[in-house]
Amino acid sequence: MNFKQVEAFRAVMLSGSMTAAAEAMHTSQPNISRLIAQLERASGFRLFERFAGRLMPTEEGKALFRDVERAFVGLKSLEESVQRIRQVGTGRLRIGAVPSMSLTILPRVVQRFRQLYPKVAVSVHTSDSATVAHWAASQFCDFGLVTYVGDETPGIVPELICDVPGVCILPPEHHLSAASVIRVEDLAGEEFISLLHSDGTRLRIDHFFQSVGVKRLLSLETHFAATICMMVGMGMGVSLVSPWVASEYRHTGIQVRPFSPDFRFSSYLLHPAHTAESTLSQRFTTVLESMMRDAVEGR
Repeated sequence: MNFKQVEAFRAVMLSGSMTAAAEAMHTSQPNISRLIAQLERASGFRLFERFAGRLMPTEEGKALFRDVERAFVGLKSLEESVQRIRQVGTGRLRIGAVPSMSLTILPRVVQRFRQLYPKVAVSVHTSDSATVAHWAASQFCDFGLVTYVGDETPGIVPELICDVPGVCILPPEHHLSAASVIRVEDLAGEEFISLLHSDGTRLRIDHFFQSVGVKRLLSLETHFAATICMMVGMGMGVSLVSPWVASEYRHTGIQVRPFSPDFRFSSYLLHPAHTAESTLSQRFTTVLESMMRDAVEGR
């Protein structure tokens, strides 16, 4: 027997006639009769008898129908599961992110994503770039969002998703406030609030200033760029940060200026190596990249 024969049998049982079953299956009545005859030969017993012109199932037909219905209920459940996975993936998403992402644009991306897929559970885990990379490589997180990728980060595939020029942030009424652009030489001798020495972005910034021969005062450092903005807003020094961070923390009183020459702040998406990206991850990253483009373009 084959599925088409069983489907025709079920249609006859549900509709009560060959003609109605043919209409339901968008085929002809002779084709339904042929399929039923084939199923009867394959099963070795009669499925229907005619009484007073009406088609009636035999006891064997009724017994077979009970098993057929159980199979079709399972198939319907399978179809619904496929549809649910197609719409929202597996239903859970774990994201690893550095603070400069999880404290700025990421919450708005999660909000937009949840508007599209309200039943998806989302968890955000925050740490430094090295830890986030480890989370992605070990598949503790579905993917990672970082601002720095080391030379040797095994088990992950990095994808550059955004690259923007950094901005200089100044305290209120700072003596450089009148400048429309802050140049690197302007920061010579300034108290410069930095990320921790272990941070990859801190290493890049220090190397940049060393390469141009500009010396800063470096007595203040902290783990989060958000804390840097708070400290700058309190008049404790100046700094160089991502425009994402600066735009989120203008309420601290910081003044934001373009910086010259360009110092780029990059954002990377980290995928686990040798693992196919889930449908859910793909849809989240589509929302993320769209919102990051809009932010860069000022929309």
